[in-house]
Amino acid sequence: MIKNLFTLNTISKKLLFILMSVALISSTTVIVAFSAYELTSAKQEQIESLNSLSNMMSPNITTALMFNDTEALQELINPILTRSDVMSVIVNNKLGKQLAAVYSTEYLQDLQHVIEVDKRLLLDNQYYGELKITANNSYINDRVQFYIKFISSLTLFSFIVSLFISLLLRRRFLNPILYLAQTADKITKSNDYSLRAEQLSQDEVGQLTNCFNDMLYTIEQREHLLENQVKVRTKELEKANSQLHQYAYQDGLTDLPNRRYFYEKLHALISKKEITFALIFIDLDGFKEVNDSLGHDYGDLLLHQVANRLKNCICENDIIARLGGDEFTLILQGVSDQLKAAEVADRIQKSLMQCIQIKKEKVYVTASIGLTFYPTDGHTVEELVKRADQAMYLSKRKGRNRYEFFSFLMEEQAMEKRKLIEEMKIALIENQFELYYQPIFSIDGTTVAKAEALIRWNHPTKGIVGPNDFIPIAEKNGLIGSIGHFVKSQAVSDAVEFNNLSNIPIQVSVNTSPLEIDRAGEWVEQWIRASKRYDLQPHTILIEVTENTLMDPDSKIKHHLKRLNDVDIDIAIDDFGVGYSSLAYLQRLDIDILKIDRSFIQDLDINENSIALVKAIITMAHNLEVKVVAEGVETHQQFLLLKQLECDFIQGYYFSKPIKNKSLSNGTSIKNHFKLYKVTL
Repeated sequence: MIKNLFTLNTISKKLLFILMSVALISSTTVIVAFSAYELTSAKQEQIESLNSLSNMMSPNITTALMFNDTEALQELINPILTRSDVMSVIVNNKLGKQLAAVYSTEYLQDLQHVIEVDKRLLLDNQYYGELKITANNSYINDRVQFYIKFISSLTLFSFIVSLFISLLLRRRFLNPILYLAQTADKITKSNDYSLRAEQLSQDEVGQLTNCFNDMLYTIEQREHLLENQVKVRTKELEKANSQLHQYAYQDGLTDLPNRRYFYEKLHALISKKEITFALIFIDLDGFKEVNDSLGHDYGDLLLHQVANRLKNCICENDIIARLGGDEFTLILQGVSDQLKAAEVADRIQKSLMQCIQIKKEKVYVTASIGLTFYPTDGHTVEELVKRADQAMYLSKRKGRNRYEFFSFLMEEQAMEKRKLIEEMKIALIENQFELYYQPIFSIDGTTVAKAEALIRWNHPTKGIVGPNDFIPIAEKNGLIGSIGHFVKSQAVSDAVEFNNLSNIPIQVSVNTSPLEIDRAGEWVEQWIRASKRYDLQPHTILIEVTENTLMDPDSKIKHHLKRLNDVDIDIAIDDFGVGYSSLAYLQRLDIDILKIDRSFIQDLDINENSIALVKAIITMAHNLEVKVVAEGVETHQQFLLLKQLECDFIQGYYFSKPIKNKSLSNGTSIKNHFKLYKVTL
């Protein structure tokens, strides 16, 4: 606290320090000068006093000296010693001999600081001797002590007066500044810029006060402007935040909660204790057809109306959201049994099956629905969503427009499917796929004219896996392109080898997945490049496509088939009779072979209708100059009937099962090999 008292931490203390310093320096200067003057004056006065004394005593002493009266001399000088400063008085004759002397008791104690006054004793200008008076500094010391007391009193008085005057001056000078500082501190603490400082003087401090007030006015105006801007900006931010929240959690097309809201709500529900709910996944059937036929505008309007219908199918506490595309989801809170969930699913089905009017168009859609329950079917969001999705896709596989409840068998099948996909990727890398060939005989049953390439998977643990077990999955998971590329390359290579070994030309037919056929014609380019690379003989390759692939034989498909025919690659329609296409495409497209589906052949020997249908197909094809292959011939009776109906080629287990291509590389002719194989059946 004492340290803070003497710390110059305020302008008041600093000003007081300056004033007091000036006063003390001035006083000290005056005192020093006055003291020096007084000291010099005191010494001079002492000398003059001693001279006066010697002048006054010299006549009498001179007279006594004339008569050599030593007693008189002694009596004359003794009184001089009564002065406190006189230490000794000595009278010498003109010869310098001491005639009389008197000494004080302090004479021998202090011989350093003495004053000597010598007086020549003259009478009528005749010299008789000398008077010596020796004095100490006691007179000066007395004067010094007196002046010290006086100066000390004067200094104290001056200090008090200076302090008082300094305080008065400080108050007078500092009051405007201190008032300004207090006002600034008050404004700082209150943040009230409407306050103003009063002008207490007309000097520079007054000008500073005016500038300070002008600054406050400017700050106040800016603060008002800033407050208005902040209010406006705050409203804009609140509005933007509301819009962002809406964009973040609401689907802009249907005004339903979106995927993000759905997942956050699902997490929140699962985090609660002792709660049950049903999770429903909905995927619209036929939505893509609406988009493709009527346009995306109609598709958007359809989704909006579907959303409104779904809202009417649930309770107030239930949650509905759009995940994206044509997928919706429902959360039925408090529902834990299949009966109540099935009631909601039924309402949804019935509601969506009703005609939807979009502008002037009438649209019909259905829904594939999957249902799961918490916590029965899963304890995490990921498990529930995955299993509801699995149940929904099961509904689609079973024909759509239905609902399915999740079962753990379903998940096992899904896991097995995922495992199969990964194994197919490995199989492509490790060349586990290979081609088998089933011979296609001429109607005489002895000549092998063609061989169909059939892919097999030589699985490291399952053995040989047929195409029906993995091709559909490959088509749905983007692997059919890689598999198709392998089939093309291997089939072309094998075709070259077969024809080098065979005495007669063998045409190799290759199945082509509809997913491989692109309208840009890249699949055609691949066949043309392969044909040129291996320098294939004409009609060595026969490409088999399904009827549905040619359902819409536009100019591009027709152009691509024409390009294949130009390089002598033939086209066959596989599984003829089971598709949905029109027979008109047979006239418009360059088709070389019709392959009658095995479903028509298997009842040929017991069903007259099958005979009539097969006969009609063969007759129609021959009229169009198209050859016919009968698939799935397994009995001798079927072979005889087809021969009677003038079918061109026969394919089936009655003649030969698919044969591994490596078994044909031993140099034996293909024809002889097939004959030997037939005999063993």
